[in-house]
Amino acid sequence: MFPDKKNELSAHLKLRFWQREFGALWMPFEREGIIEFSKVKANEIISIKGYVKWITNDMFALVPTLFSNQIYLLCVNTTEERPRENSYITLSGFTRWDRLRRLRRQPVLSTLYEGDLLVQVECWKYAEPNFTIPKTHFDFQDFAANLTSRIEGLEPKIRDFLAFTAISTPMFYENVGGINLTLYDSTKSGFPKLVIRELEKVMPGDMGSLCTIETPFGRFGMKYKYAYIAEDADKPLSKITETFLAHKNSKHIHDYSETSLSLFSAKDKPLTIEDPPCSLSDIPTVVPEEIAILRSRQGIDQYDALKFIITNHMKTPVVENFDTSLNIVVNNLEKLTESWGLDPAHLGKYGFLNANYNARPTSIIRKSLAYARAHNIDVLEPQTILKVFNEYFKWNFEYVYEIWEDLLAKPLIGEKPLASLRVKYRDIIRIIRRYQSTHLPGVAENDIIREANTPASETKQLITDCLRDGVIYEPVKGFYRLTRELA
Repeated sequence: MFPDKKNELSAHLKLRFWQREFGALWMPFEREGIIEFSKVKANEIISIKGYVKWITNDMFALVPTLFSNQIYLLCVNTTEERPRENSYITLSGFTRWDRLRRLRRQPVLSTLYEGDLLVQVECWKYAEPNFTIPKTHFDFQDFAANLTSRIEGLEPKIRDFLAFTAISTPMFYENVGGINLTLYDSTKSGFPKLVIRELEKVMPGDMGSLCTIETPFGRFGMKYKYAYIAEDADKPLSKITETFLAHKNSKHIHDYSETSLSLFSAKDKPLTIEDPPCSLSDIPTVVPEEIAILRSRQGIDQYDALKFIITNHMKTPVVENFDTSLNIVVNNLEKLTESWGLDPAHLGKYGFLNANYNARPTSIIRKSLAYARAHNIDVLEPQTILKVFNEYFKWNFEYVYEIWEDLLAKPLIGEKPLASLRVKYRDIIRIIRRYQSTHLPGVAENDIIREANTPASETKQLITDCLRDGVIYEPVKGFYRLTRELA
């Protein structure tokens, strides 16, 4: 059955994700599913695949894909088990009419009736989606160039960063996917907002919204797995925004596996390195001074852009060895800190090169996964992550250093003098210093607890305090290193 079509898409309006009623806007595999569903007739025995969306205790809608709201089949489940919500299944059963009624405004003797087509499900089983990832008319570099075609003077790497936020990343190791970006303004003319607005023009405004489908037996909802959000970095961030910014799992993003947040600032730099838009963003960077928006220039076709974005969202590259990759990133963050003569505290919790595994290392893995999608890489090997580190992260560090030197070059002075930290944490420092050279990626928490002269609970609290004060960092979960100043 087809949902009611209340709004027609106008060529003069921005594309709406949940109003793609015309075949030209469908993905090839989506079209195949829609056509197959449309051929289902009453009084037939059928076998068909699709995704489950529950309506009542014994009735669900079957949809071709989790973002195809153009058509659905109403299914009555007569089996003992219930397929999971959003699961992909193969079902078998027979079709029949229900609630037959004479068409309105027909003569009394008319034989024209309408009804609700139902599938009586006799058996079902879970299946693996085997959609073929379609080929696109252009590659990533074409997409990035066309996406920013109206922006003159943009650095090529920043152009890629913007494109990364659109193609996003898959979930990895319980981390929500997506790329977060904060643009600061070296022009003092509000260009970051204008740049991000160019990206917003391409994204369907309702892409992250709930689509509610009304059926004769109740309603069900659909959500696309990806959401794109743009906000002002200079305003106080809400708890929800900070949750998106940190890529944390929570009830606010439970329905999304990928979210990209773009923040824009009217300032040329953060007030401090610890500001959340800077410290939590995967890519904190600055638009160059020589930049312009050429409004007369043609932008990217939003239909082509959407197809390219969805195609890339279907790709699921994986990290070959996550812990090894984290260790490579951390080692290079240490080298970067040393080669630029930065305060080693930058490797700690509140530093720009925060080397804790869930900070810059994970952000670099994110950029690497976006890079893998962009270049059709299925397995992300350590050498590719190192390439992304050097070509993107290191480039951006050197780029923003010229503008933020006063923030990055000065020592990160905390409330407590270094000497007092050495005294307070001397037992933890002693143990890590003793084993750090022979223990990679760091010294295990269990080893520290075993060697410490304090009870286990007190030792765990000391480790937490050490992380907070930047004395140590956690390159891989459960393993710790000293900052180089204390090593």
